[in-house]
Amino acid sequence: MNMEKLKVLFDGACIICAKEVHHYKKIDKNDQLELVDISAVDFSASDYGITENDANLHLHAIDSNGNIFVGIASFVEIWSRVPPYHYLVPVFDNKFLRPFFNTGYNVFAKYIRPKLPKRANCDDGSCSIS
Repeated sequence: MNMEKLKVLFDGACIICAKEVHHYKKIDKNDQLELVDISAVDFSASDYGITENDANLHLHAIDSNGNIFVGIASFVEIWSRVPPYHYLVPVFDNKFLRPFFNTGYNVFAKYIRPKLPKRANCDDGSCSIS
């Protein structure tokens, strides 16, 4: 098991994104995930070495060594730390399948996610996970 803390940069205003990240945090019994809501008023992408545009487009994860994982790679890092999802790691980390997963994720990120409704319990652009 990977014991280093992983920062997960997610869009708390996105209904699907917030529910998924909330689920991962709920089952994160070893406290491996540190959630960072990019919709928070005080969030600054540059603090994490990425652009605002990149932060808003893809899910990002940053390990304790400063390695940045984007899109499907960030899910692989999350799943490697959350035991119920360990079985997904070899599938999504497969070098032959990864291009297909990346394409699917990019279609979702660019064309579907922006059209999803925003969460109703967001104040001042910030949405806490409850």
